[in-house]
Amino acid sequence: MRKFIKLLSALLIIALIFNMTGCKKQDKAQKKPQTSQKTEIPKELTKIEKDIEKIISEAKKIKEKPSSTSSKKDSDKDKKKEISTNEKSWKEIEKTVKDIHSNWNSLNPIVTKKGAKLNLINSMSAAINDLTLVANKKSKIDVLIYANGVYKYIPELEGLFSTDPSLDIKKLKFYGQDIDFKSEIQKWDEISKDLMDINSTWQTLKVKLPKEAKSTAEKFEVSISELQKTVKSQNKVLTKVKAEVFLKNLKSLEKVLEPKK
Repeated sequence: MRKFIKLLSALLIIALIFNMTGCKKQDKAQKKPQTSQKTEIPKELTKIEKDIEKIISEAKKIKEKPSSTSSKKDSDKDKKKEISTNEKSWKEIEKTVKDIHSNWNSLNPIVTKKGAKLNLINSMSAAINDLTLVANKKSKIDVLIYANGVYKYIPELEGLFSTDPSLDIKKLKFYGQDIDFKSEIQKWDEISKDLMDINSTWQTLKVKLPKEAKSTAEKFEVSISELQKTVKSQNKVLTKVKAEVFLKNLKSLEKVLEPKK
């Protein structure tokens, strides 16, 4: 009987040891950080972003005033050529705006399910509608400003699917383009607000940059400083030039952050 009790006790101790070991392994497994899966950005959102860039590119081609330096014959010829080029660009803009409406219609329920706030949904819809109306009026500067107004919401929408530092790059791109386009109509109060947002976004992005981006980042930081000085002077020609330099240096910074292939 005693032998049986001893054997039973030994078996219970062994079973208890195995149970404790199993619990520890389970705890370790639970404590292991889970790798977050990268959610792919919907193709509709990527297409809208490309379409906005296309509209801005086409609008920049449009010449609002025919050349007046050439002879009468050459002037008429140039004028017809400019009208033909302008019409082609406006048709392309009109078609692309319709594509944006179509893709936004498909994207809307996707971002809603992903947790997009109603204010973001409504703001994006309103921005697209505003762009449609100004495109119909064929005002170059308005199309540039309102196309960029749609671009404003791209980083926030992409943020529902990714936390990549490129989202901050896109925010900076919006502010830089806003300054570039609005300097033409001298909206200095709005431009000053953009500068404040540039500084805030840059402080957030700067701490995320890798060491190899240091040189490019320093160059970009100088372009921010130069842009600030120019805006204070409220000179639209200089502000436009400095805004373009800012955007060029931002593109260089974006390239440094691109994943190595």
